[in-house]
Amino acid sequence: MKKTFVSVIASLVLGSWASLSAQGYHDGVDNFNADRMDVAKTILLNTINDPSTDKAVADYYLGQIAYNEGDFAAAQKYFTDGTAANATYGYNFIGLGQMALKNGDKKAAEQYFKDGMNTDKKNAALIAAVARAYYNVDPALYSAEIQKNIDKALKASKNTEASVYILQGDMVAADDPGDAAAKYEMAITMDGDKGQVNREAYVKYASTYFRVNPKFAIAKLEELNEKEPNSALAQRELAEKYYDNDQFGSACIQYGKYMANPNHFQNDEQRYAGLLYSAGEYQKSLDIANGVLAKDPDNEYMYRVIMLDKTALKDFAGAEEAGRKLFADPNAKKIANDYILFADALADQSKFDEAIEIYQQAIAANPDQSDLLPKLSAMYDRAGQGEKAIETMKQYLDAGNGSVQDIFNMARTYDRHARSLPEGTPERTAAAQEGLKYIDMAIEKVPDNAALYRTKGQLLLAANENKPTPEMAQAYEKMLEIFDQDPANKEKQAPSYKAAYYLLGTYYMGVDKAKAKEYFEKYLVIDPEDASVRQIVDQL
Repeated sequence: MKKTFVSVIASLVLGSWASLSAQGYHDGVDNFNADRMDVAKTILLNTINDPSTDKAVADYYLGQIAYNEGDFAAAQKYFTDGTAANATYGYNFIGLGQMALKNGDKKAAEQYFKDGMNTDKKNAALIAAVARAYYNVDPALYSAEIQKNIDKALKASKNTEASVYILQGDMVAADDPGDAAAKYEMAITMDGDKGQVNREAYVKYASTYFRVNPKFAIAKLEELNEKEPNSALAQRELAEKYYDNDQFGSACIQYGKYMANPNHFQNDEQRYAGLLYSAGEYQKSLDIANGVLAKDPDNEYMYRVIMLDKTALKDFAGAEEAGRKLFADPNAKKIANDYILFADALADQSKFDEAIEIYQQAIAANPDQSDLLPKLSAMYDRAGQGEKAIETMKQYLDAGNGSVQDIFNMARTYDRHARSLPEGTPERTAAAQEGLKYIDMAIEKVPDNAALYRTKGQLLLAANENKPTPEMAQAYEKMLEIFDQDPANKEKQAPSYKAAYYLLGTYYMGVDKAKAKEYFEKYLVIDPEDASVRQIVDQL
């Protein structure tokens, strides 16, 4: 992505700070309604003692979260505390009724429900809450009571109570997402007609519809963000849906907005850091990652991001430092890429022995990831350990792995190794012959790749004490034939042309002097100052 991307994010984030204020426990309620229980619990507990928190409301939702977690003693206490905090807030009485139902005391439950309804007798939402209490305890056993209270709430509200439609949507979401989405749409419409925005319905609609039509679900969340630009829930849900739909640029921008909200979470910062790296905003990503590490110094994900950022910035010492910190943590659950990043940072500082050791650890820890073997082979090659590079790559290829590129790389490794050995030795010839075996395998798969024939020519020279042979001439002539298909190659591949013309001229001097002269003249077009070749042409 373009470097201007970070300035877009920065402007959005800075612009958001002026208009945002902490939504406090309301964000907890929003997240509960959207089934984000872990987020809701954290926010509600963090804000429970804030002066602006309505403790009766917070207690009710904390009680429902405890109920969902199976901690019924805690749920009972929260609902009881809620009635003590505000006896006119009927939901906690309904919560106590739910607990009584759970304990098998339906008579006591009905009394609690009645007490709750008496706090606001015309409140259809309270009636819907009674229906949900029955549903929470046992939807099959209490199906009649659930339907009775749904009908009662619809009648009391003249079919406009949104919470009824949300409950109906929740009841069928698992089996009929289409019907559930329609119910959530009804809730959005009912509250919209009253000038209200039902965030719960929007989020549940998007979550349900995302499985069927991600684009449509995202459009719904974009609509919610237009209506509620300061809602942490709206911001986060849209960012996550962008991310889940592989719209990483949009996700990055949206997370940038969300980061300005006081009720964002550390795992959101982590994802934002990763998205910034993907967007090429390495320094911004580093700033976020270091901010997370200041709070959570053992955060392995952030060390991964820092290694990525530092490598992209070519700060290999910085990447190594992050790698050492990660690898020093015995509890870190390292993934294969951690080893690769750390090893490559070491190698880029010529610490090849350590880099090789890290790759060996990676292979031992990830025996099912055979693609680590070519990387280890390349590391041996960089370290000047040609035989080890070949041995490792053979292990990989002989197991039936590898692409054409891998086979080609193996041939080139043999080529380098052969030419590093003394001329005329059996070892040099044997290495070159092995390389020819692999280059022929690659040519069989891709017969129109000029680079393959160039390498074959080099290997034939190495196998024959640098003496041109008919097979070498055929390889280089095939390379030229393929390169000549694109006139631009005359300039782009000039070194290859020059080498081929010289070798072919040398070969044909003993076979066809006219052809030899033709190739040497082509060589002089590229390098007209080469006096020795000019002399050969004159003699020919």
